[in-house]
Amino acid sequence: MSKPGSKLTVTGKTRESVILYLENVHDRKFSDAERELENLKSKRFPDEEYQMGYINAMEGLLLSVRSGDDRDFYNRTNGNGKSLDDYVKEFKEFRKLPIRTQFDQGFFSAWTDIVQYRINTE
Repeated sequence: MSKPGSKLTVTGKTRESVILYLENVHDRKFSDAERELENLKSKRFPDEEYQMGYINAMEGLLLSVRSGDDRDFYNRTNGNGKSLDDYVKEFKEFRKLPIRTQFDQGFFSAWTDIVQYRINTE
């Protein structure tokens, strides 16, 4: 198992905050996760629109895990035959497409980090 924060798109204090947030979500400590999500909103990102996309994805993750709905992407990634590494590659490809907005870049960067964290900790 590698370090939880290796290969994440964020760095420094933002990375520390993301790791803490993801740990809390994984451990179903939703109040702690919400506090860390608020903390994450004060961190530095490439720009405001990118940050909005990144935070939006993180909020979606919290809602998904909290609900436990098997139709949600995160809750069904284990049983559909596709490896987590394949998802990381796919999200990185999405980020490269020229029609993506900064919001999209942030959104797919967050999902890259979410799945990469899962790879690092499983």
